[in-house]
Amino acid sequence: MTRRTPFVITLVTLPVALGGCGLGASIAGVHDAPAEDSGGASISSQAADQVADRVITGAVDVSRASDKKGEAARADVLSGPALREVEAAVETKDRTSRSDDTIDGLKVLAVSRGTDWPRAVLATSQTDDVQYLHVLVAPAVDKPYTLFADVPMASGASVPALAPIEEGSPVKVSKAPSQDVTAAADAWAKGVAYPASKAPADVSVSDGFSAALKKNAKATAKDLGKLATYRQSQAIADGQSVEFELADGGSLTFLPMTRTDTITATSKLKELKIEQPALKREIDRSSVKKSLTVKHAETVAFVTPPEGKARVVGASDVLESAKGR
Repeated sequence: MTRRTPFVITLVTLPVALGGCGLGASIAGVHDAPAEDSGGASISSQAADQVADRVITGAVDVSRASDKKGEAARADVLSGPALREVEAAVETKDRTSRSDDTIDGLKVLAVSRGTDWPRAVLATSQTDDVQYLHVLVAPAVDKPYTLFADVPMASGASVPALAPIEEGSPVKVSKAPSQDVTAAADAWAKGVAYPASKAPADVSVSDGFSAALKKNAKATAKDLGKLATYRQSQAIADGQSVEFELADGGSLTFLPMTRTDTITATSKLKELKIEQPALKREIDRSSVKKSLTVKHAETVAFVTPPEGKARVVGASDVLESAKGR
């Protein structure tokens, strides 16, 4: 009887590193912001421009120190998914989806309607050749605007038309997104999961982020072969989302999600070596023998139209936690 020697395999990285998946390879198309006028909006166009410039400039340059001073500084300018991702990056020393703190061509696209709180501003800017979407939220009259989401757009993606700034756009800031949004997010999660399931009927998975998730998951599973099994899943995370109503009645929603990658060794695997620096630091070892579970904090921007398929127009992710044994 022949004994089979267990194999050693090296895991270079887990999908998906946003810098290499095609996000922002070209400048995404966005509609021009309407002319200045206050009207029924919660904030005037001029004030929105000033707030966006102040908040976004301060947020992208905020301290990444792991001490209490750095933590307080981040809480002053960040909130929601943006704060979650930066705190995760500080904890794991992983890179975020933002390449640097350059902000070019900042433009306000929409503001929330009416005088109620919370209030929100949607803006866009460019860093290198990557177009970003920014969401600013002010929760109450005595609470300043903070950067809620900072998401690179998928290559070729565009934001559908929103209401003119002077009219304002209906906005929902809530821990309970609309049913259409949660249904789209759940369907998308199934569409990009690995092992692959049937393609969703109501959600497109052809954008750069979704396509990279599927491609890289398949490649990871192929590299592992019979030495280990690989699974990838997505789920809506706890926390607030921001939903802007579009001019056609659909919505643009910024939703916190969590991606979980799981590798489970078979009897044929002796050792799985880890090459990704942030992942090695997080599990405090350079290899595992039985299993590896990795969680990424994500912010996904979904367009949910009144008719047709929902789609992803932007996404960001960062390593949040990992366990290996």
